[in-house]
Amino acid sequence: MTDSRDIPATQRFAWILGLAGLLPFVAQALFSWLSPPVELTGVLRSQVHYAAAILTFLGAVHWGVTLSSPTIVDTPAATRLFWGVTPAVYCWIVTLYPIDMALPLLFFGLLAALVIDLVLYRGTPVPRWFLTLRIVLSVGALASVGASWLAMATRLSGAK
Repeated sequence: MTDSRDIPATQRFAWILGLAGLLPFVAQALFSWLSPPVELTGVLRSQVHYAAAILTFLGAVHWGVTLSSPTIVDTPAATRLFWGVTPAVYCWIVTLYPIDMALPLLFFGLLAALVIDLVLYRGTPVPRWFLTLRIVLSVGALASVGASWLAMATRLSGAK
């Protein structure tokens, strides 16, 4: 077993912040099931906005990775820069939709971002622990958004 003092400070801090960033996802998923029906739409809208903010952030990380490398004019770098702005445009459009469309679109956006990121981060100086963190946080976000989506489908359809 590794002593936590052996983990570099940046890695430990990234894990702490990342896991703390899951708290709004988890809380909103929980509230999607427990809140009074009159408040459900607001909770779901909050989950949509938080998922959009995080998905946008995930794209932006590619800019940091690309700009930190010595050569930024090759095709993989251009692909990462292009992908880096794609989630922001996607989220801007998706958040204009009603929550019954936006929530599933953001679920699949988060899933697509994970798959694309695992491909695009190959051959970059991104450390292995970051990819592990990325997977853990994505699974948490997807489970939470999925739980909210299920609550929406179950509770809102029953309210009609």
